[in-house]
Amino acid sequence: MTSRWLRTPALMAALVLALGVLVGGCGNGAVGGGSGKQKAITIAYQPGIGYAPLLVAKQKRLLEKKFPDRKFTWKVLNSGSAIRDGMLSGKIQIGAGGIGPFLVGASQGVQWRIVSSLDDANLQLMAKNPKIKTLADLKGKGQIAMPGPDSIQAVVLQKAAQEKLGNAHAFDNQIIAMGHPDGLQALASGQVAAHLTSPPFQDQEKAQGARALVGSYEVFGKTTFNSTFVMNNFAKSNGDVVSALRDATASSVQELQNDPAAAAKALAAEGSAGKDAATLQKQITASDITYTTKPTGFMTFATFMKQSGAIKKAPKSASSLFIPSDLTKGGS
Repeated sequence: MTSRWLRTPALMAALVLALGVLVGGCGNGAVGGGSGKQKAITIAYQPGIGYAPLLVAKQKRLLEKKFPDRKFTWKVLNSGSAIRDGMLSGKIQIGAGGIGPFLVGASQGVQWRIVSSLDDANLQLMAKNPKIKTLADLKGKGQIAMPGPDSIQAVVLQKAAQEKLGNAHAFDNQIIAMGHPDGLQALASGQVAAHLTSPPFQDQEKAQGARALVGSYEVFGKTTFNSTFVMNNFAKSNGDVVSALRDATASSVQELQNDPAAAAKALAAEGSAGKDAATLQKQITASDITYTTKPTGFMTFATFMKQSGAIKKAPKSASSLFIPSDLTKGGS
């Protein structure tokens, strides 16, 4: 199990400073993604069915069939910040992840935009100790696992802490960075007091006796969980790939919505989800996740993140964050 302590205020400041130095040192935002036509394209995402539209497209080789002269490499990483760093370094051309790391990057001048949403999801804070029944019970009672200090989960925890305890930073010193599979194991073994996670991990934890203390829909309403994004210079030089990614995502989302049995078979065949088709069909049709291409809630998150100090400035409008298309039209 890989993990490390995160003293969130200090680490967040260091992270933002380092990101600012990297972006500023590259000049005019011309960083990451590469310039000109890319023959080798790396697509990075994280574990879980929150990335099902990408996984269906991957299994069906929708991009590979469209561009037989290009090499597509698919990479799984444990946090959105790792994907962001890979995009800044030019090692990753297409990223997928949550709102938090994307908005931190945008606030620091990273020149990137959303291609489309992948889904909405109700992210839940899970606890197994019977003595921890409320958010207040969790204060000072052990570590809280999540992907990172600027993950969407971290923002959800801060918003819940503000609303229920009056202090957005009440749990900052209890956060520990873990990928979702490791967090699931840590909660089951009692190594952490809680895990703020995503589907299907939270459902697996419920089956092991854990309960939800709070969910993201409770504090933010229904919002985007994951989306795909690219650097502006990549989009400018590789518009054909961005368009194909948009089409592939829309096609996969439509299948997830209208024929979950077929989508589940594709996910099972793809292999990285690690479950049989019947189990995957239950997971992708669960009430805590909805597959959609329309981005929602970016400005809501940005407004709170500015108030809490996670970002220094919020975008002027949601539309400035999205590549214009039928998929992002009307996004918020």
